[in-house]
Amino acid sequence: MKIGLLLVIGMGTLGSAAAFAQAQPKSTIAIKVGKIETAQECTLYQGIKYSNDSRSSGSSSGYASASGSGYASPYGGGGSSSMSGGYSSSYSASSKTRFETFFVKDCTTNFEGVRSAMEAALASTGSIIVGGGGYVLSGRVEDVVPVASGYVDRGGTGKAYGTVSNGLKVTMSFKVSDKAGRVVFGYPIVTEIETDYASTARGTTAASVSSGEGLYSILQQQLALAASRKIAFHFQPLVVSQGGGRRIQLNYGAPLLETGAMLSVTSTEGAVAARYRVTSVSTGTALAEQIGDADSRSITAGSVAVVIEKGDPAANQSVLERVELP
Repeated sequence: MKIGLLLVIGMGTLGSAAAFAQAQPKSTIAIKVGKIETAQECTLYQGIKYSNDSRSSGSSSGYASASGSGYASPYGGGGSSSMSGGYSSSYSASSKTRFETFFVKDCTTNFEGVRSAMEAALASTGSIIVGGGGYVLSGRVEDVVPVASGYVDRGGTGKAYGTVSNGLKVTMSFKVSDKAGRVVFGYPIVTEIETDYASTARGTTAASVSSGEGLYSILQQQLALAASRKIAFHFQPLVVSQGGGRRIQLNYGAPLLETGAMLSVTSTEGAVAARYRVTSVSTGTALAEQIGDADSRSITAGSVAVVIEKGDPAANQSVLERVELP
């Protein structure tokens, strides 16, 4: 009887210790956001205009075609796409968006906009003090490349079906150094944004474009959040703080975690990896539910999570659950 009582007391003590450890504030470190360099001088590329033209048109003659082209440099690029299809009604539209002006402006200030966004994201973690006296974060924008994809098909009626999408892929590397100048952490980041989109189906065409200023704001946010996630989770890992199985709570929240973000969570013994989708976020915490049919019973408090970034091949894997057919 005494042994049983001691076991119960011991288990209760361990549970209380675990809960106490989770309730403790995160240990803090100081990071100064330093210079973000570029592959070459910004002024060498001020004459290059980044623009996307999205056009669609049609007539009753019955045809379908699509084409695209692009060019790029470390500080800008260009791309164009067009698609057309034959159908009974006619449609014609054209739109343009400029990116070069905003990219070069931020480039000449060593990407002050990106650095400011990084400072805000890092400060939101509660575990990082943005300022001198500790580590120094520096970065380098390696490349900016336009990307395009699409397809077109003509149905039996002669009407065209298809889509065209243009985007921009940006590569940036960053590193965190200590007071002695030694690199303690680094990571390459690749982020992609869609600049314009057009589709046509059953005689109806739809197109979507954004302004250069709006696109650059999105780019700033994506680069800042991607880098801040890697840094924050390196020094204070993203883990399950409460719950387990199909529903978990995490030790980070907004803005590093966003609703809809996909996670890969590994059990504490490393034997099981399950995927989750963030369902709600608040300051300092987030909730997520499992997607897919992995056995998540061993996912418990302390299990380490990794954010599956947009564009990561893992984001395209199937998340359907297996079911027994009748």
